[in-house]
Amino acid sequence: MFDTLRKRARNTYMWRMILCIAGTAIILAVTKGAVFELAGSMKGMDITAGPETYEGKAVMLDAEFFVSDYVEHTTTTVRESGSRSTSTDGSSYIAFQSVYNDGDEYSTLYFYSIYMRKSKEDMLYDKIDETWNFLMDESGKTSPPAPVRAMGTWSKMEPAMESYYMDTIREIGIEESEYDKIYLYTLDTGHLGGLNVYLFWGLMGVAILLTFWALTSLIGFFRRTYEKEIHKYLKKNTSCSPGEIEADFTTAHPVGKDIWIGRKWTIYMSGAKARILRNQDLVWGYYFEQTGRGYVSQMKLFTVKKGMICISLSEALTREALLHYADEQPQMVVGYSEELAQLYYRNFPAFLDLKYNPAMKEAPEGTFLNI
Repeated sequence: MFDTLRKRARNTYMWRMILCIAGTAIILAVTKGAVFELAGSMKGMDITAGPETYEGKAVMLDAEFFVSDYVEHTTTTVRESGSRSTSTDGSSYIAFQSVYNDGDEYSTLYFYSIYMRKSKEDMLYDKIDETWNFLMDESGKTSPPAPVRAMGTWSKMEPAMESYYMDTIREIGIEESEYDKIYLYTLDTGHLGGLNVYLFWGLMGVAILLTFWALTSLIGFFRRTYEKEIHKYLKKNTSCSPGEIEADFTTAHPVGKDIWIGRKWTIYMSGAKARILRNQDLVWGYYFEQTGRGYVSQMKLFTVKKGMICISLSEALTREALLHYADEQPQMVVGYSEELAQLYYRNFPAFLDLKYNPAMKEAPEGTFLNI
């Protein structure tokens, strides 16, 4: 018995691992492996490297100085009525990093564009003020603004964006020189791995869950948790022995690959765990199907204590299982009708009088109904 259950449990764990690994691989492919690029730039992007070095990659950057905003990004929604509404998503800013090189008299300033969401607008305007206060203070008493950690995709500017960017650069009075490097690149914090940043992190969350599930399945593959419920049953029902359950399992009717209906017990797989039911406690069973978005196909079994057990099963296999119950469990009502449902829920004692009580009275001492 346990050998059979172990094989079924391991098969379930194996398929879980395969599906989890495949799902994680698909997510990493869809996001272009951006999470690994981010991990590689945890210490921050090297702004002194050629800007084309990081083109199209996901990077982290400690943005030090914000000079000005220059483009507002909006989304216009057109309704069926023809009316329109426009919302602001965020803005692009001109920023620069200051890098001091040993032996040089001055620091080199690397200018670039960075897109930030509207929710950051007030904070960034404060950063712009702090930047100019620092630059204009000839006394050197003003501290530089604290850097802003940003992550996004380092991309070459579109022509229109480049035009706005360069116009603003000229208005400010910045010119390309030995100590002023102007990059025609933007850090797009709204996208990672070619996806909206919120969708990207949502998929990363799913990938983490899938990885965790794969690891727990790997652990479960080598453990004996599949038989835990049976041992718990034996501990609670000391009059039963493993040998009795094993003998009943040996002559049980297999239904599909995951259910074994014996004379005394029903053993079935729920995921990767084996569960056990004492047939004597069952009073009703029928097939249940729910169509639509939350599709369900189940065999529902009800106990004398008004407990309900739902086993995922096709209609054909449920009918096969119910035939075995009808043949070997005289105390059970098999099949569904509105009248039976009303009687079960509104007058349970009368429901038991249909089959359960008569079967209990007629069962000779020592039969399967007197375990």
